[in-house]
Amino acid sequence: MARSFLRKENQASFSAGNQSRIEISRNFHHQYLFCKLVVTHDNGVTPVFKTDDFANLINSIQIVANGNKTIKNVDVKKLVYNAVYDKGRALPKTLVTTASTTGSVSTLFFTVDFSKRGVVRPADTIENSANYTTFDMLIDWANSAAVGTGVTVTGAELHVSSHQLVGYQRNVGERTSHNVETQSTKEVTSTTSDFQIQLPVKMIYQRLLIAAHVDGNRSNLIVNAVKLKSGTTVFAEWNAEDLRADNSDKASIATISDLDGLLLLDFIARGRNSDAIDTRGQFNTLELVLDVTKQTGVNTVTVYSDVFDIENVIENKG
Repeated sequence: MARSFLRKENQASFSAGNQSRIEISRNFHHQYLFCKLVVTHDNGVTPVFKTDDFANLINSIQIVANGNKTIKNVDVKKLVYNAVYDKGRALPKTLVTTASTTGSVSTLFFTVDFSKRGVVRPADTIENSANYTTFDMLIDWANSAAVGTGVTVTGAELHVSSHQLVGYQRNVGERTSHNVETQSTKEVTSTTSDFQIQLPVKMIYQRLLIAAHVDGNRSNLIVNAVKLKSGTTVFAEWNAEDLRADNSDKASIATISDLDGLLLLDFIARGRNSDAIDTRGQFNTLELVLDVTKQTGVNTVTVYSDVFDIENVIENKG
């Protein structure tokens, strides 16, 4: 019988524009990593925080096994959004926005999920670190300007713990699978009904999350409609306002503004990986086509992909 176990891993210190590394413990089945970001900052007279405030302080979290297998490569914003869609609200945070305050301390919690939440069999993608010789978290730090104006980050620590199943064993003959998360950003330079983003094929897509920003702040005004297709085969076609309302309903969103600038195409809403879009067979292309309206400022669209990755490797016991 497996037992749940929370293990303190390590922590990394803020270094603007640089990368930190945390070596994650091995020989266990990891369900998720529980992360706490503690930020010390000085606020000016008129501090203005961007929409995602201190989630912007980390450009990317990478989980890399054996030095070359990337399981995660997404920013912290996506990890915060995961909780919003999976639980209806983000994890707790403390944000000090008071003007002219020095030595303020703000905190942000998020998780890096291996076992996919909301599916019938979350353990399908539990991560058995016993399979690896190295298992690392790489943290790419941003700087104060990414957080907002009138805000100076004087220090930060990312504390990481792992939620493990000890004594867990996969079924006999079950192959190793991963909950892979990646992202890609493209600038919107003009208004068009045919803004195309080509997505990689030969993958199994569980869901796509679209985030639209103006000058680093999430905005509902950029994306008007969404279509996902391969040639003449259309997988999804939604008006943006309708899709956001449907997302709110399905996820029981506690605060509607948490979905500002966000649109989710969820292909496994029933919790079954068999519903995912499998492009390993007859599909040679996969295009996300957006109807967009260019706003004043720098407009960007980021597409986050959740991919179900199945290896041709039988899971080791551990």
